[in-house]
Amino acid sequence: MTLVELRDRWLSEAAHVRPYNAGAAHAFETAARELDEAIAAAESELLTLEEAARESHYSADHLRHLVSEGRIPNAGKRGAPRIRRKDLPRRAGAVSTSSYDPAADALRLVSESRSA
Repeated sequence: MTLVELRDRWLSEAAHVRPYNAGAAHAFETAARELDEAIAAAESELLTLEEAARESHYSADHLRHLVSEGRIPNAGKRGAPRIRRKDLPRRAGAVSTSSYDPAADALRLVSESRSA
């Protein structure tokens, strides 16, 4: 299940339980909103070329060329490029060896926001 599918499931559950328990519906809606915020935060994270290379399975040099050609927006500074995670090119069929897990990250962010 993707994170977007999970959000949609929570919104569906909210609609389903609203006639019986408005508090539970509100909890599902709040969780869905927090998940959306966590997804947006993860997608907007700025990565160095080395981090971007690990996640995209392209070399840092190739990514540097794509940034310099304007094919990927430079979210950093001239001479210190950064790439937003959502702008990363992805190799078809590449198996991720990245330690980054967006689902775990989203759940961590939701958990942290509730304990704050």
